[in-house]
Order: sequence, then structure tokens, then C-alpha cells
Amino acid sequence: MDIYIIRLFIAPFLVIFFSILFIFIVQFFWSKMNDLTGIDVHIFIILKFIFYFGISIIPSVIPITILLTSIMTYGNISENKELLAIKSSGISLFRIMIPILWITLILSICLYFFSDYSIPHAKKKTKELGYKISIANPSWRLREGFFVNIFPNFFIKIDEISGKNKNILKNVYIFSYEKDLKINTIFAKSGILIPEKSNLKIKLIKGLFYRDIPFYRKKYSYYLIYFDTLIQYLKTPFIEEKIDDNETYYTLNTKKLIQKIHSIKKENFLLHHQFKSNKKFLQKRKIYLSKHQFELQKRFTFPFTCMIMFFTGASLGAMIQKGGVGPPTLVAIVIFLFYHTLLTITQNKGESAVIYPWISAWIPNFTLLPISIWITYKTVMDDFFI
Repeated sequence: MDIYIIRLFIAPFLVIFFSILFIFIVQFFWSKMNDLTGIDVHIFIILKFIFYFGISIIPSVIPITILLTSIMTYGNISENKELLAIKSSGISLFRIMIPILWITLILSICLYFFSDYSIPHAKKKTKELGYKISIANPSWRLREGFFVNIFPNFFIKIDEISGKNKNILKNVYIFSYEKDLKINTIFAKSGILIPEKSNLKIKLIKGLFYRDIPFYRKKYSYYLIYFDTLIQYLKTPFIEEKIDDNETYYTLNTKKLIQKIHSIKKENFLLHHQFKSNKKFLQKRKIYLSKHQFELQKRFTFPFTCMIMFFTGASLGAMIQKGGVGPPTLVAIVIFLFYHTLLTITQNKGESAVIYPWISAWIPNFTLLPISIWITYKTVMDDFFI
């Protein structure tokens, strides 16, 4: 019987897993379609980007796959009256759940180690490849009407972007810092983006260049130049320089995350005494810590979510007595949307330090756990009125 139930579970699980993974990838690239259209990027880089992105979303795919597969598996058994026959022989529903429970437990443990070793590497590679694409096609990151940080200490705002390759610019504003604290401000009526292998070249037409030099010979000084044509060269920084440590907490494994959290706490303690009056700075440091703490908790919450989704799915499948992809799919989508919406809200609150990160990370599971226990108990005890 155990082998039979496992066979009923494995095949749909694999089909559903790869189907949902494909949908997630297609949805992501569909949202980026306007940005990717017409860019000159080698197909190999795009395929690598898809591969690493697919790996990075596996923790989001596994729970809904377990939920939907469990509903379908036990729904089929119940619909075909096999569950009734098995229970008539004195075998409880919980005993029938045990084979898939072991599979779910193994999947949960594997998911933790996968999230701890493979996914940080995949997310780092995804970020690096995304940066390579943006370097090869600077217009990919430009947004009309907004300042964009293309390179460190370099901000650019374009009122209008046009041209076949999106390299014709109108009303260009550039704001940049230099190592010696010089501040450059450039405005041009139009410009042309000219990407090169190791540099980005912008040809600016009809504008002005303003440089602020606050500490030249211990005096404030500046100069202003009007130009007809100005070529602005920007050397492409190394990828490691661009990937700011503030934004790469999700590329660390559990051990490094814990070390980083301890380090940030010590820094925050020292900075708190030095910047008591600067509440905005201290709040940013608190948010910086919260992002690392939430990421650490997520490594443990997803495996736990898999267990909850299994018990919920198996119990609902036995209760609704329907297999296939009709009602089970609808029920699974409703449950997962509720979970995902709750996770999104609590993640935003946790990472912004509004709620303690460890609490916000576990709220979705703490919400679903009693519901799962109640449904499982009622179904095992045949206490539902069908």
C-alpha cells in the first residue's frame, strides 16, 4: 500500500513542480519583456540567467507543489472509494499519510540545505549576470523621469528615451561624485549612449557642466562650462565593486549570516552612542540588521511550511473527495495566495523593522499551523459532515 501511494504522489509531484517552475520563470520574463526586447546580449548569458533564477525560486515552488500534489493524491484515493475501503479494514487516514509524510520530511530537510548552499550562490550569480546585462545595455536600467544609479557614485535621469536601440536621450541630467569629494552636475538637451567593452560613453549635446570643489585650497570653489558637445567616459567597475554588501544578505549561507548579524549588532551598539541625535541613520542601521535577521529565519520557515502544506493538502484531498486538476487546483491556489500575501506583508514589515524579523518570518506558518492541525484532526477522526 505504501509503495502504491508513493507512486501516486511522485509522478504528479514532478509534473506539477516543473510546470509551476516554468510558469514562475515565464511570468518573470514577461514582466521584463519590454526591457529585454532589442537588447544585444549573448543568448548564453540569458540562458544562464534563466537557470540561476530558476534555482533561486525553488523554495517558493516546493510548498505549493506539495500542497497541490497532496490534495490531488488523496483526492483521487477518496474519489475512487479506495480510501473508504482502506479505512473499512481498520487502517486510519493518518497511517495512509505516513509514506508521503516521510517524503515531505526528506524534501523539507533537503530544501533547508539547498537554501543554505545552492540558492545563495544562484542568487549571487543572478545578480552578477543581471549586472553584466545592464553594463552591456545601459538603457536597460534607465527609467524615464527617474534618477538611476548605473555605476557607484553616478546617477543619471532621462526625460525621454527613444531610438531603435534605446540610445537616443532627451534632457539628460547627470550627478556624480569623485574620490576627492568633487561633485559634478551635467545637464544636456540631448545625448547618445555608446556602450563599449570596458567603458560606457555618452555623447552629450548642448548643455552645461558644473563642478563643485568644496575643499580646494581650504576654500570653496566651483566652475561652470557651457558646451556644444561633451563626451562623458565611464569606466565599467568590477562586478564585485557594484554588488553592494547592503543588498547581498541573501547570498550568505546560515553560518555567514549569523556571523554577519553579530557583527552588525556590535557595530550598531557602538554607532548608537555616536549618533544618538541622528535617528534617520540609526533607523537605516536597524533596517539593515532586520534584513539579515529575516533572511536567516526564512531558511527555517520554508521547510516548516512544506510540512504544513502537506497535512493541509492531504486532509483537504480526503475531505473534498475530488482528484484531477479541477477543484484541487482551485483550493490549492486560494490557500497559497493567502499564504503568499501574508508572507509578503510580514516580510515588508520585518525587513523595515516595524515587526521583529523572527516574528514576521514565522507569522504565515503560525497562522496556517492551527488551521492545518484542526483540518487534519477533523479529517482523521471523520468528524466532517460531507
